[in-house]
Order: sequence, then structure tokens, then C-alpha cells
Amino acid sequence: MQEATIPSELTQTLCALEALHQEECQVLIRLDQTALDGITEQKLALCTRLSELSSKVPPKPSDRELLQRVRRAALKNRVLAMHARDAVATILNDVGIVTPRAAQSFGSQRPMAIQNGVRVNWSG
Repeated sequence: MQEATIPSELTQTLCALEALHQEECQVLIRLDQTALDGITEQKLALCTRLSELSSKVPPKPSDRELLQRVRRAALKNRVLAMHARDAVATILNDVGIVTPRAAQSFGSQRPMAIQNGVRVNWSG
């Protein structure tokens, strides 16, 4: 009986991840590092849970659109984060705090699980 609830929980987890990506978008626009750190922790937990759920029962065809929305939101946030990092590097270079070479070494300090994403197996 418990396995019957897994797809529903999977859908709920995907919805939570989608909402978190929307929140992350606003945080990236505001450049709120503290909020971004909190979102990273939440995303790690959701991605771990999503991996656990999808390994037991693959997503339903009805989840496909939701998965695509989550993917698009994640890509949008990645582009926003790259833009923010580049903008900060440019500002620091322009005011002479760092050299262009040092600014190029700015990288993500986010955990790899967030950077690499979560794979969901559609074929079972």
C-alpha cells in the first residue's frame, strides 16, 4: 500500500522543487547570499528525496510537464547565477579589487549535487 503513495509524494516533491526554484530566482535577482544558502540546503534535501522516490517508482506520464517546468526553472536560475557572478567579477575588477584573471577564477561554492542536478528515469 505504501508504494501506491510514492508517485503522489514524487509529484509533491517535484512541486516543492518547482516552487523553490521560483523563490531562488527572486533571491538571485536580489543577490541575497544568506537566502541562497538556505535554498541550497532545501534543494539538496528535495533532490535527495526525489532520487529516492524515482528509484522506487518512475514518474507518471502526467509528471512529465512538471519535470520540464522544473528543468526550465533550474536552467533559468543557472543563467541568472552565472550572470550575477560575472557582474560581481566585473565590478570588482573595475574598482581594482581583483584582477581580471582572479575574477575568472570565481566559481560556484554550491554542493555538486545541486550543480549536477538529479536524473529521473522515465523508462523504469
